[in-house]
Parts: sequence; structure tokens; C-alpha cells
Amino acid sequence: MNYYEVAVTGHNLTVLTYESELEIEEGRAVVVAVARKEKEGVVLKKCEKPTFKTSPIKELLDKRYSKEQMALARFISSYYVCEFAISIALFEPFLLSQDSPKMRTVETDIKLSDEQSESYKFISNESVSLLFGDTGSGKTEIYMKLMEDTVNAGKSVIFLMPEISLTPQMLKRLKIKFGDAVGVWHSRQSKKTRAATLEKIQDGTISIVAGPRSALFLPMQNIGLIVVDEEHDDSYKSNQSPRYNAKDMAVTYAKICGAKCVLGSATPSLPSYKNFPCTRLKKSFFEGSKEFVFEAKETEIDQFIVKNIENTTKKGAQTIVFLPTRANFKYMVCKSCGHGVECPFCSVSMSLHLNDSQMKCHYCGYAERIDYGCKKCGHGELGVFRMGTQEALEKITQALPNTQIQKFDRDEITTQTKLEATLKEFESGKISVLVGTQMLSKGHDYHAVKLAVVLGLDSILAQNDFRARERALSLLIQISGRAGRKENARVIVQTLNEEFFKAFLPDYELFLKDELEMRGALYPPNIRMARLLFSAKNRDKAESDMQRVVKKLETTGVEVVGFGEAAIGKIAEKYRFDILVRDPSAKRLLGAIYAVDDKSFEVDMDPLSFS
Repeated sequence: MNYYEVAVTGHNLTVLTYESELEIEEGRAVVVAVARKEKEGVVLKKCEKPTFKTSPIKELLDKRYSKEQMALARFISSYYVCEFAISIALFEPFLLSQDSPKMRTVETDIKLSDEQSESYKFISNESVSLLFGDTGSGKTEIYMKLMEDTVNAGKSVIFLMPEISLTPQMLKRLKIKFGDAVGVWHSRQSKKTRAATLEKIQDGTISIVAGPRSALFLPMQNIGLIVVDEEHDDSYKSNQSPRYNAKDMAVTYAKICGAKCVLGSATPSLPSYKNFPCTRLKKSFFEGSKEFVFEAKETEIDQFIVKNIENTTKKGAQTIVFLPTRANFKYMVCKSCGHGVECPFCSVSMSLHLNDSQMKCHYCGYAERIDYGCKKCGHGELGVFRMGTQEALEKITQALPNTQIQKFDRDEITTQTKLEATLKEFESGKISVLVGTQMLSKGHDYHAVKLAVVLGLDSILAQNDFRARERALSLLIQISGRAGRKENARVIVQTLNEEFFKAFLPDYELFLKDELEMRGALYPPNIRMARLLFSAKNRDKAESDMQRVVKKLETTGVEVVGFGEAAIGKIAEKYRFDILVRDPSAKRLLGAIYAVDDKSFEVDMDPLSFS
């Protein structure tokens, strides 16, 4: 009889031991019984006969996880402090019955400029590199040249993009160059489409796969190149366990596979700029230039903005309007007592959605009918604060009733079909004004945009977060980069912090150097941080768990930066507390976390959000 350690895939369980008369290799998917229910698992290794009675492995499945997948899953489990059974569930396994993939070659007509060629040579000589390229400098052509080299060497490519950046434009460019060698993968696809894509990946038809962070975990054979486009984007970070960052895991996976990893952005994140060899690409192929106009206001659709939109539309050009908030307004507050309208299940303000006649919670989804009377004092009238995309759209429509305006946020763009349809209409000129949130900044190519209006930046700059300056400036550069691609354009920025933005807009690298010095030894990337999250329906339990762990952490030598009620103290009826710890060494930080771990908290290593 043989005995094996098995992880029950996707279940938050420690490794269990099972028996089998068969010799089973590491990574093989199997069926086992857990509490009399059949579950899928993966064999980790052969082990000695345990002292307790074991159950048999019921079935061997026709799939396995590769050594590289197993190695990355182990790293994710260790670094992001979760059970291996949770981390391996991220991966799509290989089919054992699948024939060996076909070798294929591709031939393109990609020609690089002198500047692009220099960056291409630099990247070719580095295992991991940062392509720091201004908007319009030709990063995509370099990516594609590297893809061509990789495929013709008999290897495969993973091309990661932020989820909403799966635009028809980028995919069209890849398809034109590489034909059916390109496949796309994302959560909005049907099961049938995903199954067909997996089949083509495994038979070698697809050797280049493009997708969001989940594409990193596909069964790609002989990976030679991993590209992370828009590497600064926060959507690469998972907001649920395991709280991995796909950008960082791309670097780790490339090392495991012996592949090349390229990170690219016009506004690279500070950790990437500090930690990886960088090639700078400045010369833009865009013919237009941009004029920045600053207004000393926060968020207001005023006459100046309306007039600029009107003039732009009359010239047959287009406008994009950015706000960081969805709905009509972010807050409803009593004018008499100052009490805000909060979600009954979360300690966050409800957003006003006039079209639906509702106030909605953007965290748990709870909604209720609008009531303009204050429930606390009984006689106050509720006022509204911080305009959202819906309100901006209505104000512009009211001022310019004959203008074709469309909203572009998560309330409006709920499917990939809607995304593609809206972008197609905007590209064809049927839509004159696009009003949206950060989705506007995600790499879309708008050739006729001659006006960009950026509102609400100060709310981002004022966030209680050490990355606030980086987020605000990066966002402004990304939004403004959508304008002035073919002709000269104007960017109107409403802010009370004009000096900060004007100082760094011409040179983002100057900002990165300044920010690196300003953060010193207190904040990443010069130090490592972790956030421990406690949540429970009983407030006292969540708080006592936190207090107990704080006392343990104080004996480990790592610095406890702070602890207490989370910035958002309750979500979906669960009370939330957190502890923030830091240390120059990730190893020491993880050692302290493992030393005090009593399963009462969730770990967020290298957190990007503190709410």
C-alpha cells in the first residue's frame, strides 16, 4: 500500500493523507472522500504510513498540474499565507489524454524604430525588465517583436492586461500579427468558449494567450515570455484570499519557468521602478500635443467645461470626462446634524442613484428607496456631496441636449459585449462625449479625442494612503494620454493642488525619484508591509482576536505600525479590525506572522488598499 499527501482543491483544509495501491505522481488530480463527500484533490507527495487509519484514493482523474504550476502554487501558499489547497485552485490543470502540442512558427512585418530597437535589445539581455514607455511610444510593437521571437523558438507567451483592458483594439492588433496563434481568456467568457480555448492551448494551436491575472494560471507548455502590460494597475492584486499580486507572481513564475518577464507602463509603479532593470522609451508616435488647463475647483460641471465640450463637438472631435465616483453622488449628509446615510450592513455611505430611485451600497449591494429626510434628527434635510458619473452626464446633457453622451463605468458596462459595443460606437463617432470612471484610463485608443476633462483628483490625493500621490498623478497621466493622439488636444484639470501636478506632469520619472526619497525607510518599496484582517459578526470577538495577536506580534521583533478598527469598520454585517506590521525583511515579516497565526485573521502581504 502507498500513502500520499493530498490537498483538497479549493477547500481551506490542511493537507490530508490517503492510501492507494497505485504509484501516483506528484501533481496528479484525484478524487477523495472528505466527510463522506467526494472532492477533487491533488497529490503532493508520497509519504510514510501514518499512525491513524486512512481512506483510499477513489479515482485518478485525467489531468495533472505541472511541476512549474506546483512550484508557483507552493510559493503563493507560503508568501500569501494560505493553504496550498486554496492556491492550487487558481490553476487550470493539463489534460493527460492530450497529445503533445504542435510546434508552430509565426511571421510578422514588425519594424522597430531606432529608439524601440534600443529598448528591444535591452530587454533581450535581461531576464526581468521594466519597459518605461510614454503613451504612444510604441511599447506594443516591442511586446509583439518579443512574442514573435518566443513563438519561433518553440515556446509560448502569456500576455497579461488589466481585466477591462481586454479591448477589441488590442486583440485586433494581436490577431492581425499572429492570427489563430492568439487566444483570449477572461471571466466574462462562457464555459463553452473557455473549454475551447483550453483545448487549443493544449494542442498547440494557441501559443500566445492574452487575459487578466487569471491567464497566468493556464496550462501553457514551455513558457518563454510573460508580459505584464499596464503593470501599475491595482487590478492585478486580488482582493480575496489568496491576496496575490499577479504582477509579482508573473516575475516569480518566469524565474520558475526559465522565461523572460517584461513589465510595461507609461506610469510604472514605484516598486517596479526601484527593483528591476529599466529601459526608457520617450519618443511618441502621436502627432498631437496637449495643453493642460487647471481650474481651482474640485468637482463641478461649470460653464467653462460645458463651453469647451460644445466647441470640441462642433469641430467634429470627441471628449472624455473622468470622475472617480459612480452614481449621482457619493454622499448624502443631513444639513442640520451632519449625519450621513450609511448602509445598515456596512459602515460606508450609500451612493445616490436617481435613475433607479435608490440609495445603494457599493460594497454589499444593499439598496433602499431614497428618503430625503434625516433618520437621526428627524427634521433635517439631506444634502448631496461628491458628484458621480451619472450626475455629470445629466448636467452635460441638460446643458448640451443635442450632444450624444454615454456613461462608461461599472454601472453601465456590465458585460464584455457592452464594452465592445460602446467602444465601437465611440470609435465610429456616434458618441461625442464619454463620461466614466477609471475604466477610461485602461489603455483604450481614442484617436478623435481632443478634450479630456479630469474631475475629482483631489479626493484621490487626499486619501489616507501612502500611495495617494502616486495614484493621483498616474491617473491624470493615463487619462490625459487618451487625448491628443492624432491632433492637438486640451486637458482640463479641476484641482486645488495645481502646483503638485504641474511639477511632475512633464516628467513622471522625476516624480518617481522624488517619491522614492520621500518614502524613505518608512514605506514600500523600501520596506515590506503586511495587513492582518480580522472579521466576525460579533464585534467583541473580532476585537479580542486582534488584541491577542497584537500582544504576540510585539514579542517577534517586527514593528506594529498600528491596529484597531478598520477604515471601513463593517462590511456585510461583519465587524472588521486590522493590524499593520512592517519590517525591512519579508522573511522576518512572514516568520512573525506564521509564529502568531491562530487562523483568526486573513493576511494581505504587500497591501495596496487600507480600507
